[in-house]
Amino acid sequence: MKNTKEIKAILTAIFAINKTSEREDKDISRILDYAFRRLFESNTNLLLLACIGKKKEDIIPEVMEMLKAETQYDKYFGEQNAQ
Repeated sequence: MKNTKEIKAILTAIFAINKTSEREDKDISRILDYAFRRLFESNTNLLLLACIGKKKEDIIPEVMEMLKAETQYDKYFGEQNAQ
């Protein structure tokens, strides 16, 4: 599997966006909770605390900064936009 080191950052971004949206998807929450416990032997409690009281618009800058630091997200979409 390619670029597996990015998985945790990507799942964290999805978790944060899902938790801050007005329509949290419980199925996505359960799958992410399972993934964090099984893949990383951790839970999502601290991530949940970071999302409390925030809307999607509030947390997107933080999510994007994390993705920029820990993945090639910006580079990927820069290449996609160039085509």
